[in-house]
Amino acid sequence: MKRGRIIAVLGCFLLAACASGRRENPDNQPVRVPETTVVRQALGSNGHIFTSIAIEQGYFADEGITVEFVPVANDTEVFEGIRDGRIDIASNSGTNLPLEYISKGLDLTVFGGYMLTGCMPVFARTETEWHGIEDLIGSTMACEPNMFAITGPLLDMGYEPLEDITWLNPDNQEDRIRAVESGEADFGLVGTSLNYEIITNPDLKILTYASDVLPQYSCCRAEALTSWVNANPNTVIALLKGWIRAMAYYDTHHEETVHLTMNLLGEEEEYVRAYLDNPHCDLNVDPMKSAVERAWKYMGRLGLLDIDAAGIDINDHINVDLYKIALDECQAEYGEENPRFYERMQAQYARNNQ
Repeated sequence: MKRGRIIAVLGCFLLAACASGRRENPDNQPVRVPETTVVRQALGSNGHIFTSIAIEQGYFADEGITVEFVPVANDTEVFEGIRDGRIDIASNSGTNLPLEYISKGLDLTVFGGYMLTGCMPVFARTETEWHGIEDLIGSTMACEPNMFAITGPLLDMGYEPLEDITWLNPDNQEDRIRAVESGEADFGLVGTSLNYEIITNPDLKILTYASDVLPQYSCCRAEALTSWVNANPNTVIALLKGWIRAMAYYDTHHEETVHLTMNLLGEEEEYVRAYLDNPHCDLNVDPMKSAVERAWKYMGRLGLLDIDAAGIDINDHINVDLYKIALDECQAEYGEENPRFYERMQAQYARNNQ
């Protein structure tokens, strides 16, 4: 059987499994029954705002699941944990890394999102002039070259960014800041959590943000082993419903979320507001298939994927159907609480997941 037919049959199986996994409650309203009641989510130092809201507000409890955080020190631990079954889902490891692992043969499925765009600054010393990302050509950049939000647009401009830029990529992102401060690098780019350190550094300035260079670039997607997603469709829907409701809460309770995040991370208010109050920080549960496909193409053109990636159809590793079921159910059950939010999410789904 050809792979396309396998996926089609599997999609029918998933929808049937979702339907058969529903039971009737005393009011004769269908209730979805998760296949497993505990979801183990990888969590580094940055936290997961939607999971924290869903736990605090009881959204996961409403869906019959519990989410347990599995502490990890780095992204290598995340994907090793997924591979060996200690971790069920990842959500804070970017888009580039899961795509790299898929290209190397790890059978992952993207089924949702966390950050659509992060608050990721491109920065330099205060005396540096800035005309646009073409200024990076011929410079030394403290960043990983697989940051397609920067390298992809440069590729479209006719440059060969992996060759035309000298890449300095220390393991610790704070060392990127030190490299720019010392003059070892001309420019740098760091993750959302370090935005505050750049803002408060008198020797540095923010030139632009990754989301200005490539809008809706897809920062952090949610992924799991394809086998786990296929075996637990109702659990995935329950997880997504908790996240969608948490996003709706975040939409109307920004201040409460700021203080929740402060407590979650044990950080000062100024640190948390440096990114949560910044419009470049776009938290979004939608899987954003179009953005993931674009990222895969950029990384392929840049030579950042494994040589076997040419035989992989990335569409086989993106499941938008479970998210749509979750969104539809949330709108039907909770849409009156925030009608504009659900209308906006439905329109976004239609634009980006065909």
